[in-house]
Amino acid sequence: MSNLGTMDIFKTLPAAKKAENANCKKCGCAGCMMFAVKLAKNEADIASCPYAPEELVQKLTLSRKVQQETVEIKGSKRILTIGGEKVMYRHEKTFINPPPLLVALDFKANDFEEKLKRLSSFRVENIGEEFTIEGVLLKNILKNEADIEKEENAKALIEKYGLNLIPNEALKALQQVEDGPFYETLSKLVDIRGKAIIERNPEYSKPVYLHLEGDNVEILCAKASAYICKYASCLLFDTFDEALFTTLYILRQNIYTDPEMPLQVESKVYEFNNPDENAHVFLTTNFALSYFAVANEISNLQKGSYLVITPSEGMSVLTAWSAQKITAEIASRVVSDNSVLNKVKNKKLIIPGLLADLKEELEVALPGWEVIPGTIEAYKIPEFVRRLEKQG
Repeated sequence: MSNLGTMDIFKTLPAAKKAENANCKKCGCAGCMMFAVKLAKNEADIASCPYAPEELVQKLTLSRKVQQETVEIKGSKRILTIGGEKVMYRHEKTFINPPPLLVALDFKANDFEEKLKRLSSFRVENIGEEFTIEGVLLKNILKNEADIEKEENAKALIEKYGLNLIPNEALKALQQVEDGPFYETLSKLVDIRGKAIIERNPEYSKPVYLHLEGDNVEILCAKASAYICKYASCLLFDTFDEALFTTLYILRQNIYTDPEMPLQVESKVYEFNNPDENAHVFLTTNFALSYFAVANEISNLQKGSYLVITPSEGMSVLTAWSAQKITAEIASRVVSDNSVLNKVKNKKLIIPGLLADLKEELEVALPGWEVIPGTIEAYKIPEFVRRLEKQG
């Protein structure tokens, strides 16, 4: 059940039904509509209305139950916020807290410090966001005297490499789901999420975590990808692999973005490889995926380049063109307003191939500039530039 809105509440009250006690003001509000507004905002108590139907009382009571608890796990370097989800599907609103990817290490293993080095050096950047290892746990802690000193030395090494040590007991605040047969595990995750979000059953309100054992990277990737989608709150691995974690972080990033807030970058002129008067000048929208796709290609060109980013409300090239968020006027204004482009001697503006229809309008709006429709796909930019340079 979703939270009740003002009109959902109002239609059950006397004023909506034109009943005898409509707008009686016994609730302390000016009328039933104002009372409904306050109830929807959780600023009033349903008990204030002596005429509220029992059905509404029950629905409000259910809608105000916590769906999934928010748990904070305090590590040695940072606090991880887990759970707190309120919807079954991302498009309903958004998912809130991305599931942390944790690594469990055997501190008595001969390659323990080598693994710490790999973990501490792991960095991956995608669409302007950088990911590192979010937490490390120690496993095989037997608590005998022989191990106490080794454990303390292990913790000191973790501190030395700047990693976030998670106390093992911290996971007790979560509900563990055993990683059994894949379909059974996935079905259990979906069932728990449904009982928490839809039924608001307090027995299922704890965020869930899975401990993925084994070292087959392909299998781990397939299972973890599915569990991130539906509906693990935290994943613990015995195996660390750079390619595996890179894949999972990028997948997670895509799932845990707000569907109502497109990823976008600042509208301005970006410089690559120390551009000079002979630099290439490219243009695209401020949709983050468009920016990083183009930026990745032009950053590998031998010659320096400028990249002009238009204010397109985070829309892709074709979407922005269709919605009139990128026009000759908008694009020319961004180019004209940036004095850094004044030093470019060879004034050629390379626009996305999908904007070829803007060529003539742009050349009128930008006297002295030659506008060149480029490629549709970013990966073809290097070859396009090579052909362009041969033509002089």
